[in-house]
Amino acid sequence: MAPRPQWHHTMQEARRQACLAIDFYNRPGDRRSYLDFVVHMHLAWQNLLHADRARRDEPILFREKNRRYVRNPDGTRKTWDLTECLKHEFSDADPVRQNIVFFIGLRNKIEHRFQDAFMATTGPHAHAYVINFESELIRRFGKPYSLADELRFPVFVQSLTPEGVEAQRKLRKNLPASARNYVTKFEAELDPAVLASPQFVYRVQLTPVKGPKSEADMAVTFVSARDLSDEEVAALKKDGKAGTVFVTEKQREVGLLDKMLPKAAAKAVEDQIPFEFRTNHFARTWKTLGVRPSGSSKTPDKTQAHYCIYVQAMSQYVYTPAYVQKLVELISTEAGYESTVGSKPRRKVTKLATGKKAANRTGASA
Repeated sequence: MAPRPQWHHTMQEARRQACLAIDFYNRPGDRRSYLDFVVHMHLAWQNLLHADRARRDEPILFREKNRRYVRNPDGTRKTWDLTECLKHEFSDADPVRQNIVFFIGLRNKIEHRFQDAFMATTGPHAHAYVINFESELIRRFGKPYSLADELRFPVFVQSLTPEGVEAQRKLRKNLPASARNYVTKFEAELDPAVLASPQFVYRVQLTPVKGPKSEADMAVTFVSARDLSDEEVAALKKDGKAGTVFVTEKQREVGLLDKMLPKAAAKAVEDQIPFEFRTNHFARTWKTLGVRPSGSSKTPDKTQAHYCIYVQAMSQYVYTPAYVQKLVELISTEAGYESTVGSKPRRKVTKLATGKKAANRTGASA
């Protein structure tokens, strides 16, 4: 059996770090460590993005302006930090990115003696931090690598009673002023749609269920609407089976704010390379790289979602900033352009002023 590629080991390390982080979060009493949770989730995200970029054969190493690798003090090549990865993997308007950025800034503000106050205040952010990781892990590497088999719903008593709710409120008041100001300022600068997204802050409400257990083995069952037929959806809504949480998904406008149609995407690429790059060249790239199906496909939504999204309401494809960045990296050289576009590049030519404009400039200079 052939050895696993290096990216596979990096991905498994991302999973291990995430499980370790969640363990620190769920530990009782003094064994709990919110700082360790934040640190290990940071490493989990960084390893996840490194693994996926390595799998796609995309760069994860810092370079000097002369293209030489940046070196660490021990001489090893310096890999991208999480902040650099986010610039290439998510748009500014993506709530997933903003959730990660939130914790990057929060990391150095956590004090162990106030960790319960931090958890009470930023717990919903932490839930989104983990759920987003799981979603990205599955989207990039597939369901076999899900953490679902590694984790279980935690048993707890906090907040299930009026006394527990009041205790949580008191804890929030103990948050240090610097941390409280950070959270307030960070959220105030966000787009309202990002702030309201469950990918930035994930809140759930648990209601105790009395009566006989349903046929499910789990005390709480999550059902995705998209996995059910119309008849099953109607039956669930009508019967309201005990212990069933009905999950629906909404496509929020914020998700398309930075996406581009082919003409705009082609121009964004051309502005960053020394060659002419038109929409016909752009079309050749998605065919070469296989980021979306052809126009006659019966499954138009089967795209590489990281680069391209099919918008059913418009019957059109839109492209992400990550795809623009990928093309810039691929076709900035003549060899890269020819292998990706399929034709030799033409260098951009600066047009000289003619006619009256040229005469006016000549007169002005005289």
